[in-house]
Amino acid sequence: MTTGRVVVVKQYREPFVIEEYELPDPEPGGLVLKITQAGICGSDLHTWRGDQVNVPLPESGRVMGHEGTGVVYQLGKGTTTDSNGQPLREGDRVMYSAIKPCGNCYQCMRGEPNWCPSGPYSDAGEWPYFTGTYADYYWIRAKHPVFKVPDELPDSVLGWVNCAMGTVTEGLMRAGAAEGDYVVIQGAGGLGLNATAMAKDMGAHRVIVLDRLADRLALAEEFGADYTINIEEYDTPEARLGRVLELTDGRGANIAMELVGRAELLVEGVSYLTNGGTFVEIGDIVRGRTVEFDPSTILRGKKIIGSLMYRPHLLPLMMETLVKNQGKVPYDRIVSNIYPLEHVNEAFAEAEWNERQTTVSRGMLVP
Repeated sequence: MTTGRVVVVKQYREPFVIEEYELPDPEPGGLVLKITQAGICGSDLHTWRGDQVNVPLPESGRVMGHEGTGVVYQLGKGTTTDSNGQPLREGDRVMYSAIKPCGNCYQCMRGEPNWCPSGPYSDAGEWPYFTGTYADYYWIRAKHPVFKVPDELPDSVLGWVNCAMGTVTEGLMRAGAAEGDYVVIQGAGGLGLNATAMAKDMGAHRVIVLDRLADRLALAEEFGADYTINIEEYDTPEARLGRVLELTDGRGANIAMELVGRAELLVEGVSYLTNGGTFVEIGDIVRGRTVEFDPSTILRGKKIIGSLMYRPHLLPLMMETLVKNQGKVPYDRIVSNIYPLEHVNEAFAEAEWNERQTTVSRGMLVP
């Protein structure tokens, strides 16, 4: 009998607990991964600090973690290839889709599984138990998108692909990122660094990144940022707008992306746009936050769109991008800290950025 650990949130604002369960066999057509890396995403920090109190927890608690990667531990009956038809064997490295759509609703049928209304989180203690990545194993149902990792990619650039990289790639594509664009990115954490590199890869002429942590801004420059703005120095929305206009020849940005998770940044981000520009809201996942907004500011073609996660077919394309940019972009530096799974509470305390300084750009849990 094989058993494994699972990290569970029992109560908001309380330490996570680690529970142990017996590992079930995969279903026909499915597989079980042995997790090798699980990323600490900003959405997980929202849960840890209690921002999600308006989303009730089940009595048994909720499993934690969605971002990560692993190796095939066991293949279900009939599982011989990945979603692209590549042969799959035990021990192979796999990138899976971190979204869990129902496959049958209106959004799924339209090819927009990342907008499926099905809940992304599973109750703790419910079969098959290993449904979050803060665990030793990850149980994957039949027909779920999985892709074999190219041999050329080192493990150090895999842990955040199926959340941070996928999310910002989807957002840039939805905004129509194109050659010659000016792009402003609010936040230089794991999402912001990925967005910087991806925007440049898509042909952005200038990428401007804002953050208040100097080390993150320095790293953003290594990822291709043409300019950075420290919000401790430019400490008012007016000062930041003035600087953005100065850096965009007075016209404003074609695209602005909010990757921090603060509602008030929507109003500020829209002000950065040129006429016809697009503001992409990604970071503010906590419901109930509101802002005052003047609709007349968007009459000249400015657009506000939301973007959540990504369409799974992008995963192999993103891994090809990583292969292409090896040696050009320091993707291996996105993960700044690695923690054993049993130190999950320490890892979250160190990764917390809200109202404090932290040296953690992306923390990774390793079972």
